[in-house]
Amino acid sequence: MRPPRPEMSDPNPPPALAPREPNTEVRTSGRLWTASFLVGALALVVAFLDRTTHLSFLRETAGGLGTELEPDEIDVVIGLAFWGTLGALLVVILIEMLLVRPLLKGGGWARWALLCALVLQVGAALLATAFLTGSDTGLQPVPWLVIAQAVLAGAALVACLLPGATRWFRAGRSASQRRPA
Repeated sequence: MRPPRPEMSDPNPPPALAPREPNTEVRTSGRLWTASFLVGALALVVAFLDRTTHLSFLRETAGGLGTELEPDEIDVVIGLAFWGTLGALLVVILIEMLLVRPLLKGGGWARWALLCALVLQVGAALLATAFLTGSDTGLQPVPWLVIAQAVLAGAALVACLLPGATRWFRAGRSASQRRPA
């Protein structure tokens, strides 16, 4: 015969933990990250649409170097420089997008991962300004958009490192450590 099941002493269900809403600094950081993603996506689209100009500039530059490469080999190097730069920008944007969600949910660790991603973004921005700047003196939107993206991402990182944001992250961490037994 089975022993009787013990009765629960409290018939009320346990309280559900409400999701924490980010404070002003963290919300501002999220908005700045979003703006950074949009500007970066715009830079990628503009660079892709204007790829013939960028590829011809890279071809001129490679021709001026006086290399002993065959034209087919030069085209491969030019393609690697152009598509590699766009790929680097895209990868950095995707990494940052993946890290912002945990940040807005209270994961303070994401701030430090985003700092590393920002370093990668600055490197990608340097590549883009080197390889996606044409020889004409007119308006060249891609380098400016990439620089604006990096500045927005830097401002977003600063916003989530402000004292108010740090207090919000710490409060969430301490609340999760005070679980009822």
